[in-house]
Amino acid sequence: RFALGYAFGLLRQNLGALDALAETMEQDGSVVDCIVALESCPNVSGFTLKGDYDKIRRERFQAEERGLGGWVEQTFLGGSKTIDVEDSSVIEGKGGGERRQKFELTGDDPFYAAVAVALAFAAFAFNGGISLH
Repeated sequence: RFALGYAFGLLRQNLGALDALAETMEQDGSVVDCIVALESCPNVSGFTLKGDYDKIRRERFQAEERGLGGWVEQTFLGGSKTIDVEDSSVIEGKGGGERRQKFELTGDDPFYAAVAVALAFAAFAFNGGISLH
């Protein structure tokens, strides 16, 4: 755990170098090109006078994710959870930390749901159903 925390700390301190490395790797640069990019990075820490560099990077990444890939992630992988969005499914306050209950079919519930669908279909069929004439 210590090594992982230390590695993340180093990455956060050197976000500019990380961005330079990522840009070189996106262009299919060799190992030598990656080393040169890290050593010649003009802004290793990523410090900027425009504001919080972490937030600027997140906004840039989110802008790049729009399109088909962003849609697929949002739809199928639940991409609405980000560091900028508060999770409303967690109960806060006394005790807290638990998740709010969602709709679940448990126990005999699937059986009751199947009976309800069967009765609805039977009522539909006895009243004429779909007429093909």
